Amino acid sequence: MIPANVFILLDTNIILQLIRKNIVSEQLESDYKLISRPNGNLISYVTVGEIYALSLKFDWGKQKIDQMDDLLDAMVIIDISEPEIADNCARINHFSEKIMKPARPMGQNDIWIAATAATLGAWLVTTDEDFEHLHPRYIQRILIDAKTGEARA
Repeated sequence: MIPANVFILLDTNIILQLIRKNIVSEQLESDYKLISRPNGNLISYVTVGEIYALSLKFDWGKQKIDQMDDLLDAMVIIDISEPEIADNCARINHFSEKIMKPARPMGQNDIWIAATAATLGAWLVTTDEDFEHLHPRYIQRILIDAKTGEARA
């Protein structure tokens, strides 16, 4: 469980689940209050771009895009142009590609999202196992099962 005084950063795949309004989003709301959390949720500006790209890829209609916009309006969007985020981006990329044995290259968007979480000290909520090698060295993360919405070990 996430302590009440800890900020959380939602990965793009979590935003996608919340937009779908399915059993996973219901479980996430039940366990983590992602929609009704009083201090809001954080997302990286990278997530905004990714979710808009997905809306085009999946050819969402007006209703779903309006739903997406409403959800994004309720989030605190973190600008990635902060020097400390860029520094953490470089460190995480270097760690993943050069320090980890074997190397664990990551997509650039995931690196920026991880760097945002690391800089803010926010816990990353994700369904993506690509962040596993960063926990707990760079980030705290909660890995969510994409089919049930339950936390995975």
